Amino acid sequence: MKLTEKIHLLQIDFEIAISPDKKIPRFVNVLLIFGNKITLIDTGVKGSEKIISDYIRQNNRDFSEIDTIFLSHSHPDHIGSAALIKELTGCKVLAHKAEKEWIENIEIQNAQRPVPGFFNLVDRSVKVDEYVSGGQIISICDDITLEFIHSPGHSKGSINILFKEDKILFTADSVPLKNDIPNYDNYFVLMKSLDFIKNNKNYTILLTSWTPPFNDSKEIYNLLKDGEEYMKRIDSAVKECYKINESDSMDSCKATIEKLGLPVFFVTQLVDKAFRCHFNEL
Repeated sequence: MKLTEKIHLLQIDFEIAISPDKKIPRFVNVLLIFGNKITLIDTGVKGSEKIISDYIRQNNRDFSEIDTIFLSHSHPDHIGSAALIKELTGCKVLAHKAEKEWIENIEIQNAQRPVPGFFNLVDRSVKVDEYVSGGQIISICDDITLEFIHSPGHSKGSINILFKEDKILFTADSVPLKNDIPNYDNYFVLMKSLDFIKNNKNYTILLTSWTPPFNDSKEIYNLLKDGEEYMKRIDSAVKECYKINESDSMDSCKATIEKLGLPVFFVTQLVDKAFRCHFNEL
């Protein structure tokens, strides 16, 4: 999808295998910037390099022109093809320093954040060549300037990216989607990041990793409002169903999911870990 002449959005479809007989259809967005060279923002899941290459060729450019990859964060559906694309093109990989360990050692990430079917989603570890930080501004070409915004909560080093000239804000996974899988590592920090997005007046188009683009102010408002209310509803349910000092049993996770009216297959270690972070401020 062409957002502007140089900024394109590419949807990558994939599945999360919850069990041998249960798979959840998902998609993740990859951004391509067609300047003098090609810049990618995120790389999709394992195997996405062919989809990306085909799209680049359809736009009369060559895969070998990929010069830089910016990773919004370290999760497998965003870094899945980064190592192979880097190997094939020699491009640089940039990310926030707080994401370094999980990008450069996916075995550690899998141990600390057990996503179902993890190794079906990510190809292998990849070295981060340079770091980006909140407030940093990078010029991609004459008319595309990126401002990086540190937006923790979904992960420690999550970054949002503002396309300053085009007033496009890419929030990656920082905006929770109503009734979607609870997927974050710090509820309190995520709410602050969400509030910052809501009060940022420098964009007119909102992009996330999980939705089509939003360019209507009312739609943007409703998306952010729904995400905020969903998180507050989760917080209330967690506080009712969990006890701080209880064992690692999944019973409280199941009770919380049931109270929220969410699918039972959401009861996973990943979701339990998200729910338990609601007590971190204490």
